[in-house]
Amino acid sequence: MKKLSILPAVAMALVMLASCSDDDDNNYLQPRHFDDTTAPTVVSVTPADGTTELDTIESITVTYDKPIIRTPNTTIRVYTTDSTYEYLNDTIAQVVNGNQLVIPINTKPNTNYKVEILKPSVRDSSYNFAADFVTTFSTRLYNLFDSTKFDISPVPVNENATEPAKKLYSYLLSQFGKATLSGAMAEVNHNTQNADYINSLTGKYPAINTFDFVHFHQSAPLNPSSWVDYTDNSIEENWANNGGIVSYMWHWCVPNSQADEKKYSTYKFYVNQDDASQNTNFRTTFAVLPSRWEYKHLTRDMDIIADYLLALQAKGIPVLWRPLHEAAGNVPNGGKAWFWWGNAGPSVYKRIWQRMYTYFKQKGVNNLIWVWTSTGNDADWYPGDAYVDIVAYDYYENDASKYHASGVDHFTELRDMTEGKKMITCAECGAIPSYQNMFSDGAIWSWTMPWYGNFTTDGVYNSQLFLNEQMNSKYIITRDEVPSFK
Repeated sequence: MKKLSILPAVAMALVMLASCSDDDDNNYLQPRHFDDTTAPTVVSVTPADGTTELDTIESITVTYDKPIIRTPNTTIRVYTTDSTYEYLNDTIAQVVNGNQLVIPINTKPNTNYKVEILKPSVRDSSYNFAADFVTTFSTRLYNLFDSTKFDISPVPVNENATEPAKKLYSYLLSQFGKATLSGAMAEVNHNTQNADYINSLTGKYPAINTFDFVHFHQSAPLNPSSWVDYTDNSIEENWANNGGIVSYMWHWCVPNSQADEKKYSTYKFYVNQDDASQNTNFRTTFAVLPSRWEYKHLTRDMDIIADYLLALQAKGIPVLWRPLHEAAGNVPNGGKAWFWWGNAGPSVYKRIWQRMYTYFKQKGVNNLIWVWTSTGNDADWYPGDAYVDIVAYDYYENDASKYHASGVDHFTELRDMTEGKKMITCAECGAIPSYQNMFSDGAIWSWTMPWYGNFTTDGVYNSQLFLNEQMNSKYIITRDEVPSFK
């Protein structure tokens, strides 16, 4: 009876042993064979090591020169940065066709990957463990810009545009929706200081430097003894000769009254500020009436600016020209205009813009690409397709979690407002929209222009790490990549 009671137990043990030896997940219990002393060696990997611009993939396949066995505890690391990695689950990699290890990886667009298969993750039947193996690849950035929603003129609105201006416009159009030009804003005193700073961090100069005629009343010919001189355009010339694009805006300062025309310290451009000392009392309503001193004063100012621009034109330098910006201010939201040129409403504003456009053409200023700036929900302030080449938005994001968002809502609004007839740009920003977000949202601004000072240099809005990645991306155009327009 005792012998009979033992037999079932023996039988059960044999069944369990047989079961274990057949379990793929317990291959380490198989009998060892030491007739082979050569470890498995990788002969190929798909995608190939170093492949770039891949569509997103779901797995990689590593092929060895002999049949392999996956060990129970694999060590497979996946890096998406130089130092940060994650381990894949021990059982996620599978052996197929005897000699291939298939590793599932759900990749993301525009990402660099490094995969490490560390010893002892793979062996042969003789317990020879394959050496560590490393492979790299990168996925491409998907461009969701919809070119079918645009129908942009191939030439600038000014039929008399200079050849350099035409070439600049054509170049911007050729890149629109494909890449974004980088930019830097001059400090108030006529320089390339912020562009130099960006270059010191990243090794790249921005493609565009934006200057500002904000202190024209402190310069010759009005005030030749002051601290800035716009008649000296050697800074712009040097920038252009080094491949850069020259951009100009104009915080147009005006006096309070005719009696103050020579009191340059009274010149201001703000209105409706809580601090009255910042405001000008210039009467915008009268600025469109030829009989009024305000009209004549604006004519004098435009003559001065026209001469500055003509001097650049004589040197073959085209200019991205962005005057009378943000005219609506906070009016669309029930507030007030920020600057005097918007203080009398959209009808007067559009007459001032159109007059400037026409007057400059009459003066022979034909080296300009005209850029109009929206504040949002202000279509009634738009000067008209015949007077504008590019529409812009000044995008300042205050939510730190969205600092490098694309601004797609503003981009879409401008596209719809102009029925896709104009290029769209981010003429000012705090934190720069990242190229990844622009491409992913299909909101690819023609250029981005971080404001000067802290917005560029404090490392909060635009960190050094961000600027390095942005400026060294093939999707961001820097000065060394800009063609000649002469």
